[in-house]
Amino acid sequence: MVPRYAASLLTAFMFTHQILAQSITKSPTSHAQNISQILIRQDSLLFDIAFHTCALTDLPKILKKDFVFYHDGSYSNLTSDQDYKSFAESLCQANGGDTRMRREIQKGSLQVFTPNDVEAIQTGIQRFYIQQKGQKERIVEESKFSRMWRLTDGQWKMASELDYDLKTQFPDDTSGTQRFQPAPYVPVSKELFDTVAYMDSVYFDTYNTCNLERMASLMADTMEFYHDRGGLMTSKRDFIEAIHNNICGKVNRRLVPGSLEVYPIHDYGAVLIGYHQFFNHAEPANGWSKPDKYIAIWRNRNGRWQLTRVVSLH
Repeated sequence: MVPRYAASLLTAFMFTHQILAQSITKSPTSHAQNISQILIRQDSLLFDIAFHTCALTDLPKILKKDFVFYHDGSYSNLTSDQDYKSFAESLCQANGGDTRMRREIQKGSLQVFTPNDVEAIQTGIQRFYIQQKGQKERIVEESKFSRMWRLTDGQWKMASELDYDLKTQFPDDTSGTQRFQPAPYVPVSKELFDTVAYMDSVYFDTYNTCNLERMASLMADTMEFYHDRGGLMTSKRDFIEAIHNNICGKVNRRLVPGSLEVYPIHDYGAVLIGYHQFFNHAEPANGWSKPDKYIAIWRNRNGRWQLTRVVSLH
């Protein structure tokens, strides 16, 4: 429901009466059609609060007191939730200063299902647009939402919403934020790929099992470890000690399937690029971390492979 483009723009999920009216898929019954129109008016009130009045005292007319917003984290992350209180506190942050944001529904995508007389499920595809002072408006997100509405004290109120299938890259984005999309990876040598991928799995097995003696044997004495948050470490001894103190029995690592790329380095070895995730046992509720990129340079001396450089990015 809310764009991840910027924290200050969270919870901007409202849309205008006109756009909604154009977006409704024809309902099979007049009962559902009537409810659709009611939900349009409720959304219009929410839109007015978020972008104009910030009259949070009117929210109880639209949202149930136990309202919960869920944001799907895709395959890589857990679903997050936001209760009524935190939702209300962040609602008016949608627009501010030199930034303006709006949301629209893809025409024909809005549907309403009425399983009974007191519940309605509303789904649709939404798009978020942002405009900053002096710049052209541009789309920053497209996602699908599903809302549960309940008839409470004679009034339709939103009980929950789930947003998912997030998309943040668009081919018509001319703002300069569009990321380059490389062609699918194809190994230069399958034999080299299999060898280095195996060495990577062996190394991180020592990481997960705290086999520090084996880990040390897989690292060159001149190993350099670059961490975007922690900086540079050039002491193999200090690195092993840090693993012992901070990782052993506390953190596990797993490779993101299909993320590895291996390229040969002539007369030296190979460079490996991939994504991996970590599980902190001290914070089990957080689950596995988001995928992080890492780069490892492996040296091959007479068939003995050792790590010489590692770059860890978060």
